[in-house]
Amino acid sequence: MRKIHHLRLVAIIALVCYLLAACGGSNAPVATTTQAAIPPANPPQPVDPATASASTTTTAAATTAAATTAAAGATTTAAATTATAAATEATTAAVADDDIWTPYGRYPETITITTVKGTPANPNFFLEPNSIQDNGMTRYVLDKINVQIELAWEVASENRGFANRLALQIAANDLPDMFTLGQNDYILYRQLVENNMLADLSQGYEFCVNDHVRNTLASYEGRNLAPFWQDGKLLAFAGGRYGYEHNQLWYRRDWLDRYDLEAPSSIEDMEHILRVWKDDPPTEDYVGFILHHEIVGGVYQSESASPLFASFGSFPNAWVKGSDGQTVWGSVAPETKDGLEVLARWYAEGLLDRQFMTRTAGGTRMAMVVAGQTGMYFNPWWSAPTDFPAQYPDGEEELLPVNAPLDQDGNFTIMFPGAAGDFIMIRNGYPHPEAMFKIVNLEFDMWRGFDMEAYDMLQEGLGTGTNWGYLFPTGGMNVEPQNVVPNTGIYYRYFVETGEQHPDAMPSVQRGCVNVGIFLDNGKKGVTGWGGYYQRYIASSPEMMLADNVKIKLPEYYYVTESMAEIKPTLDTLESTTFLQIITGELPLSAFDDFVEQWYTLGGQTITDEVRSLVGY
Repeated sequence: MRKIHHLRLVAIIALVCYLLAACGGSNAPVATTTQAAIPPANPPQPVDPATASASTTTTAAATTAAATTAAAGATTTAAATTATAAATEATTAAVADDDIWTPYGRYPETITITTVKGTPANPNFFLEPNSIQDNGMTRYVLDKINVQIELAWEVASENRGFANRLALQIAANDLPDMFTLGQNDYILYRQLVENNMLADLSQGYEFCVNDHVRNTLASYEGRNLAPFWQDGKLLAFAGGRYGYEHNQLWYRRDWLDRYDLEAPSSIEDMEHILRVWKDDPPTEDYVGFILHHEIVGGVYQSESASPLFASFGSFPNAWVKGSDGQTVWGSVAPETKDGLEVLARWYAEGLLDRQFMTRTAGGTRMAMVVAGQTGMYFNPWWSAPTDFPAQYPDGEEELLPVNAPLDQDGNFTIMFPGAAGDFIMIRNGYPHPEAMFKIVNLEFDMWRGFDMEAYDMLQEGLGTGTNWGYLFPTGGMNVEPQNVVPNTGIYYRYFVETGEQHPDAMPSVQRGCVNVGIFLDNGKKGVTGWGGYYQRYIASSPEMMLADNVKIKLPEYYYVTESMAEIKPTLDTLESTTFLQIITGELPLSAFDDFVEQWYTLGGQTITDEVRSLVGY
């Protein structure tokens, strides 16, 4: 440690020399590059300390000195350049020589880090005597790196309970050491930044992230972290929001066979099938096509008609680039009117469930699928109801997905979410911000089964289906590659076709593959392996996810703006109400034009202007 202190002293002396050489000791104004209050979806990536060519890590003083030089228009002298290099080399060497600054560096004395929790509605708590503060994962962290995790407080996450509680803590300047927020809480993050309440994580990010976490998040090409770099500092560590969570068209294969019909690929095909079933119902209580009761076209809403709208080039509930090149809220784009026209026609003809607006309880529509009340609906790959095989044990009844309907060019366009997922922060002043990265490493080592002994130890204390975001000390910050869904489908496909496990498949995936093998050995009957077969082997397959005609669209913007908290709820209610009234015939299709005008008048223009100012178009 004496060597480290010596090197840090050298760094300080070198920086003082730099300031004197470059600025002459003057109080010249500092030129800073301040990030926009709310970043666009893909803002320019600031210089990342992890990849900067001049140095691996730049101290705050060196950054300020460099900015001052630029503002003063001074010419950097050879002495200043030498001093900067010496400062950088000394700082980097000090960190590199310290075992603490490694992905699993153990602290010689126990350190404590306080965190907080938002309790989900169904956390499926631990088996006694385990608890949220004392369980296999917290004990694993303590054993491996000597970090004691303490829970400062816990509050129900429903109705923004966690965000509201944290907002009070911000106002009181009473933050926990470590805490996690989500995409909808970005305004809170900005408040923390503006009040200098967050620690710089850039050095910990460089030295303490293990290969698995770093390589996995590299699939987002820096887009997950771009919103959190500020003047060379990394102020939050964000996981990625992986793609391929879009809605697919699911149908009853056995019903198509009964009527000698082919799987649909177009809106016309869908209409033909729905008319056949309406005229000659497959079951006594058949109701038609089912649809989400409120968000009928949202690109991120399961059970919405988002693929139908996408076939017209419409992407409701997302900020997209319009035909004029300007960013627009997809719900008010003119193409959305075409999707509403189809749904209104289906409703009028009785092809669409006439009671869809009243089916508001969670799980209602999937229960209708299991009960045989419908044979066609939109939903993501993971939605195949696992109680379906219990209802139909002989295996003759079958649900299958298809990429439909296609657009006029034969493409199936899907919308990816914004790259940044939940993000972790450390309060400014906490002495060991790098500990957070080590905790993340250990969480996923344990959860993914990279350390199988630790994995087994953890499982022994968990209730059935324990919510992982509640379990993890870092909350819901996820480490998954952007293409994890099709990758997993490939692993299942490999197992089914070869009988061997894919070498890249994680232990949890391997166990799922074994269950699929049991399902196939039983003649595609029974509950075991049913979900893995239809959700992974079929719905997540490369044929579904990576087909040449699957086109990926990225949102232009995915955070909130200053005015959205006040304006957006009114606009969302207007949108939902108008769309439902058009579909059910209470309003004519022409009411869409009136809705667009009213949407802009009631504040839509304000938030559109804010978004456009941030993304630049």
